[in-house]
Amino acid sequence: LFFLAFNGFTAVLVLFFKQVFGWGPGPATTAFLIVGVVATVVQGGLIGPLVTRFGEQRLTLFGLGLVVVGCLLIPGAPITNAKPVVFSAVALLAMGTGLVTPCLRSLVSRRLDGDGQGAALGSLQGLQSLGSFLGPPMMGLAYEQLGFSSPFLLAAALLLGVCFLTANGTLNQAS
Repeated sequence: LFFLAFNGFTAVLVLFFKQVFGWGPGPATTAFLIVGVVATVVQGGLIGPLVTRFGEQRLTLFGLGLVVVGCLLIPGAPITNAKPVVFSAVALLAMGTGLVTPCLRSLVSRRLDGDGQGAALGSLQGLQSLGSFLGPPMMGLAYEQLGFSSPFLLAAALLLGVCFLTANGTLNQAS
């Protein structure tokens, strides 16, 4: 569900920027540059110490919260002065995704003994690929049929479902 939501709304992001804010390649490139820098910092240096201090389940929930907030900020950005809001939103998205992705993998792997971890992580990778495959057309259809904001709102709803599953220990029996 996480990858379905995330890959879905990011697939329509540049189109949204162009149609809603009138942005060309410059501001859209800046948004993705921010994503790259923030994700690199989070996954390259911060994730280890943060996991040690807070644990995977808390970081997953916090990261999901950041992604939900980012999803809601983008369509709510004022058209006349969107850049500060959108650039902050994509930084939150990158930070959240940088926390969620490794933590979800860890939560899944902890549920199994050594014999089943490879199969489970392979299945998780398959589900990630499925979400990456289904998310963009699903959100593209929502964008076209329901309006510009719908992919972001739908993604936020899906992510809240992932929060519910994570918070209730579905992904972490040890909590």
